[in-house]
Amino acid sequence: MADICTVNYIDHIGVAVNDISAALQFFQEHFGAPPSEITKLEDQGVLATLIEVGQTRLELLQPLNGTTTVGRFIERRGEGLHHLALNVNDLSGKLRILEAQGLQLLDKEPRKGLSGSIAFIHPQSAFGILTELVESQS
Repeated sequence: MADICTVNYIDHIGVAVNDISAALQFFQEHFGAPPSEITKLEDQGVLATLIEVGQTRLELLQPLNGTTTVGRFIERRGEGLHHLALNVNDLSGKLRILEAQGLQLLDKEPRKGLSGSIAFIHPQSAFGILTELVESQS
């Protein structure tokens, strides 16, 4: 059997927003999301927070400016679903498997993310879905 990129579970769903505080307040008031810390991720050009909504998490992403990846996304498509994140073990190994299978990777090596090591797969390789792989912090 060929190597595959096995997934543990859906880690989170990324949502691009213009105002992270307003979006956080919305999910708290209407869906009972708990308070959550907003973190500035300079290298990704966003303010970000992970919130618990039911049995999963949403990652709210506000661009620091219009030239960032998330800023350009909002400019082209408006606010909304940005990416799907899948939790995996051995992220480096999974990236090698996916690259060998011909998938177009945006990150060939893991980098630091909000909740662990991350890497992205280009939407052209995943039916138009920007897909993030996450290896949780130990």
